[in-house]
Order: sequence, then C-alpha cells, then structure tokens
Amino acid sequence: MKERRTRHALDRDGVARHILPVSATMVGVCMTVISVVQLIPKSRVSSLVDATLALDNLLFLMSAGLSYYSIRHPDKLDRLERWADGIFMTALLVMVCASFMMAFDLFTYT
Repeated sequence: MKERRTRHALDRDGVARHILPVSATMVGVCMTVISVVQLIPKSRVSSLVDATLALDNLLFLMSAGLSYYSIRHPDKLDRLERWADGIFMTALLVMVCASFMMAFDLFTYT
C-alpha cells in the first residue's frame, strides 16, 4: 500500500513540473499573437481578441505561478496543483475561443 501512495505522489508531482514550462511558454505565445493581431485590419473582433488574449496571458501566468509555488511547497502540493491545472485548462479553452474569433474575423474580411 505504501508503494502505491509513493507512486501516486510521484505522478502528482510530475503534473506541476509539466504545467510550469508549458504555461510559461504559452505566456510568450499569447504576447506573440497579440502582436500579430495588431497587424490585421482593425475591427471590433480584433479588439475583442486582444482583450481575450490579454486575459488569457494572465491566466497562464497564474497557472505558472501556482505550479511553481506547488513545487516549492510540497505540503500544499495537491491543492495548488489542482488550481494550477484547472486554470491552465481554462486558459487553453480561452485561447481556442480567441483563435476561432480571429479566424472567423479573417475569414469574413477576405
């Protein structure tokens, strides 16, 4: 039984270690896409995409911060890792929505 707990703890520890670098990378991706959106013709949708990606950038930053904090404080690992994972998945969903909005805007523009 003890081996099972140890294995489960190692699996859980690995999630935070994966969320941290991916979230940090996604912060850079959001900044790049915000810059690219500035190149397309201005419309109401492009302003909405900018605002959505700025919020998304904040969500990825929060996820990276919580993930880092959970690695540094193993006593709070489970709770912080769950929050980091939930925020990360929410940020991915927001990014998909923003990309659909941008694609739709570019499609209707041409």
